[in-house]
Amino acid sequence: MDHVVVVGGGAAGMSASSRVRRLNPNAEITVFEETKMVSHAPCGVPYFIEGLFNDENLFMTYTPEFFISKRKIDVKINRKVYDIDLNSRIVKFADENNKKSIVEYDYLVLTLGSVPKKVPFEGKRIFYAHHPAHAVELRKELWELDKIAIIGGGILGVELAEALSNKGKNVILIHRGKYVLNKMLDEDMGKVIQDRIEKDVNLKTEESLMELRDEGKTVITDKSKYEVDGTIVAIGVTPNISLVKDKVKLGKSGAIWTDEHMRTNLPEVYAAGDSAETANLITNDRTWMPFAPVANKMGYVAGSNIAGKKMVFPGTIGTMITKYKEFYIAKTGVAEFEAKKYGIKVYSSMIKSKTRARYYPDAKDIYVKLIAEENTNKIIGAQIVGGEEVLGRIDMLAAMIMKGFTVEEGFFVEMGYLPAIATVWDPVIVAIRQLMKAD
Repeated sequence: MDHVVVVGGGAAGMSASSRVRRLNPNAEITVFEETKMVSHAPCGVPYFIEGLFNDENLFMTYTPEFFISKRKIDVKINRKVYDIDLNSRIVKFADENNKKSIVEYDYLVLTLGSVPKKVPFEGKRIFYAHHPAHAVELRKELWELDKIAIIGGGILGVELAEALSNKGKNVILIHRGKYVLNKMLDEDMGKVIQDRIEKDVNLKTEESLMELRDEGKTVITDKSKYEVDGTIVAIGVTPNISLVKDKVKLGKSGAIWTDEHMRTNLPEVYAAGDSAETANLITNDRTWMPFAPVANKMGYVAGSNIAGKKMVFPGTIGTMITKYKEFYIAKTGVAEFEAKKYGIKVYSSMIKSKTRARYYPDAKDIYVKLIAEENTNKIIGAQIVGGEEVLGRIDMLAAMIMKGFTVEEGFFVEMGYLPAIATVWDPVIVAIRQLMKAD
């Protein structure tokens, strides 16, 4: 009887273990999770900080008890794996009292997640918002503060700025890039959301952190100095590979290298989720995409292959979505700045439209940008900022991109029309029409 050991009980880990159980009722499955939470949702941390929900158990899709009783998976929470002997196929772990034990495996799944990038300064008022297991303590401390600096204008920084400004906090958002979300959006789309953020938040772009003093209450940048009650560092995450960095092959992104079956360079060892690298379907380069939907599918594929059902993870195109106040912000495929980096010649269009028919009340603004490849006329990128109906449109465009639609094929996609939620010429089709003029 195969013994499958999973290190990390997040989205990918529980997806992998559940898939093995589904396909192999007799497998022995053990999951090690360092915190008290499994199947957890770090994406919910900003909304918990905002106070949109109060029960920390809602971070978990299912509880450890559910997996133990219903799926017969031996979930061991509050267990720290401190070493793995890949030659002997042994996992070494310690409990809350630092009592050490070992377990042998036939298959190992590394779903180690990611860790926040740190700054070389420490203090009681320097915070990192990452794992939901620490969200209760984090919220308690932040709610006691009034003036808060956020370092980093990426997705997490923008979401935290929204959460804290909604709580009535005085927020300074400091970002070293030219505009917020500059690793997600092109500048023309980034400016749309930046103009909105500046209405609520003291936004400082093209400004780099130099030092944090006084426990995090003094922020010194290359341009100014700010006195605050506390500082949140949100400058990104990196793959959590410290446990295995000298033991398995790492990819060019720094995450664990995997093949299309989510197998590492060792045939009995798989990796998935935020600690695993995969392929970018547009650039044909290796990439790292730490988002929950990707992690779940990676885990599903890994579990399928371990249990004997061959399955391929095709790669990713980088579909992502966030929000700030009334605006939803989404991207799929490559941005223009990414295409330039990879030497892909493109043409693009950007339009502003409305989300409802002109006579239907409460229409919202929506901005759509599309990017097509010159040589093939295929749509390879899309960005949307809008007040509603953004998710469905970006998902549709993701499907078009994954299936290699040309501009003209995209134009003829038959979309539904209802005055209450769409215009007769859908904003996506209007943007495609603009691309056809550019072609």
